[in-house]
Amino acid sequence: MRTLAALLLLAAVTHAGEPPPVAVHVRAEPSTVTIGTRFRYTVDVVSSKDAEVFVTQPAERIGDCDIVDFGIDPPAQRDDRTVLSRWYQLVCWEPGHHLLKSPLVQYRTFGEEKQDAPTDELGVTVESLLEKEPNASDIRDIKAPEPIPVDWRPYWILGGGILAAVLVAVVLHRVLNRPKRAAPAAPPRPPAEIAAAELERLRGRRLVEQGAFKEYYSALSDIVRRYLEHRFQLRAPEMTTEEFLLATARDGRLVAAHRRLLGEFLVESDLVKFARHLPTIADTERAWAAARRFVDETAAARREMLRAAG
Repeated sequence: MRTLAALLLLAAVTHAGEPPPVAVHVRAEPSTVTIGTRFRYTVDVVSSKDAEVFVTQPAERIGDCDIVDFGIDPPAQRDDRTVLSRWYQLVCWEPGHHLLKSPLVQYRTFGEEKQDAPTDELGVTVESLLEKEPNASDIRDIKAPEPIPVDWRPYWILGGGILAAVLVAVVLHRVLNRPKRAAPAAPPRPPAEIAAAELERLRGRRLVEQGAFKEYYSALSDIVRRYLEHRFQLRAPEMTTEEFLLATARDGRLVAAHRRLLGEFLVESDLVKFARHLPTIADTERAWAAARRFVDETAAARREMLRAAG
């Protein structure tokens, strides 16, 4: 009995000395900046080999600072552990000490459920230039440069000649080729209707039952990207997930809730397509439902905007 208790105590002490499966560390370079100055904020996720890591992508801000750029460094090996690094270019507009908390990181080890990793945070000091320089109130902006006068007469003459030639060509074309009245063309199908039909066809292909997860997620993300291209006039099929999320955050074409929904969907699709992540049946159903929900909600927002404008 004493031997069994000693063995249990030894196993508990050994387990307590092991590092956690996933650890999150943040750093800022530099840690003291002035208002409007960009600085680099890096999140390092250190994980064991058997841990599958999921890093949440912030859409607009980290703490009180705006995200102006971001990227992902290649994975590195350190002391038999994997280090994943994501960096963000941030800018703050309020002086003072700002506490920046790391984005949510989740992980899953073999045979266990997904769980949250401990977060990390650090403080960044933002200084005011007016407080650093007592006479800064005397600084005034420079005057705008004087415009160089342009002689527009040659352009007016050339433009007038081109306009006259175009008018003559239009009159001759209408006189010589009187077009017949064409039947009105059918209105184009709304992008949301096209995307919904493609999602139903994808489900009917039963790729998940065949184990073709990569083909399933590729087709699913292609449907969403084509919908974004026609619905929001974005070159979504040509952009990476990071480029697309940054573009929508900058121009405000998507509300924050839709950006978060789209970001989680696209990141999960990229994991399956490029990182050899093996999803479950529940994961595939949730991804399909997220895509359909994104199409329906953004289409409904479009109809409400058109109704309000009318």
